[in-house]
Amino acid sequence: MKAFVGLAIFIFLPILFFSYYEVYDYLFMKPNTYFEYNSNSTGEFGVEFYTINKYPIMDSNKLLESVWSQPRTLIGGQMVVESSNYTHAISSSKAMGLLQLKNPTGVDLHVYNLFDPYDNLKGALEYHGYLRRLFDDERLQIIAYHDGPTAVMSGRVSSAGEAYYEKVKRAQLNYSNTKIYSPYFIGGRVSYFPEDKISTEFKGGFAYRKVEIYGNVGLEFPLEQILELDSIDIQTDYGYTFFYVPRTNFGFGIKGKTVPEDIVLRVGLPWQNFILKGPENPELIYKHELTNNWTSKVLINSDNLLLSSYFSIYNLDLFVGYEVYETSINLGFRLAF
Repeated sequence: MKAFVGLAIFIFLPILFFSYYEVYDYLFMKPNTYFEYNSNSTGEFGVEFYTINKYPIMDSNKLLESVWSQPRTLIGGQMVVESSNYTHAISSSKAMGLLQLKNPTGVDLHVYNLFDPYDNLKGALEYHGYLRRLFDDERLQIIAYHDGPTAVMSGRVSSAGEAYYEKVKRAQLNYSNTKIYSPYFIGGRVSYFPEDKISTEFKGGFAYRKVEIYGNVGLEFPLEQILELDSIDIQTDYGYTFFYVPRTNFGFGIKGKTVPEDIVLRVGLPWQNFILKGPENPELIYKHELTNNWTSKVLINSDNLLLSSYFSIYNLDLFVGYEVYETSINLGFRLAF
């Protein structure tokens, strides 16, 4: 019987341990299902499954009620082309939101949060108005939205810009009321700590305009009691984070259990930011995307100093890290399905 229990633990355990991604990263990842495995040289290991998906927050016609300076069907069609009506879309060139504006453009246009559908729409309309005054020609206006006004003013209209114009105009003709979507996620992890315990965690979260909400429930099982088939003393844990994001590059919130314990600050954009927590459980996390395929991360708290990087190859991320306090090497991977 003990052998059977041990075999079951070995088989089902790799379902997580520590993750190279913070839960506050999840809502900005591409919607998908992910499997992640991590281990370190002290013998700890685990696996995580989580899915990031979309849920409807409003009708597109409702959002477009605030559009007066441009044809509503034009903006509605462009939203489909740019983001498939997804508020948290991020392109490879770091354009964000429903109408794919870059952060410098948002700053210039005094747009606060590019992931808020109303803010993003406001910025796009102001940009369209500027381009319309600049060219007084709808075709050049739309091409300049794609190619940039400087290129169009110098007479350089790319084939990609022409194709973009045709695609937007087709989408305008085919526009009909549909849904605007924002992200949510759910997931679970199991972690193994040699000669100590097995822990599980279930978590979830969602974004709505300038608000992000996260929650988790965890269980811990003493390993010795499981192997001896003794009465198991299960420890429970749970928590939440309520996050308000007034700016694309700044958010703050509270984290705790029944009452708030920590203040959480996120400073920076999804691919390069600081996350600060405290005072009850002080922690500093810094993430920096060095290239499209290589990201570095530093995590510091009272128990850990983790220096790490992950490398992306198609749908596979490979992790490597060094935990300074424990002098352990961490390895892992994440696969998107």
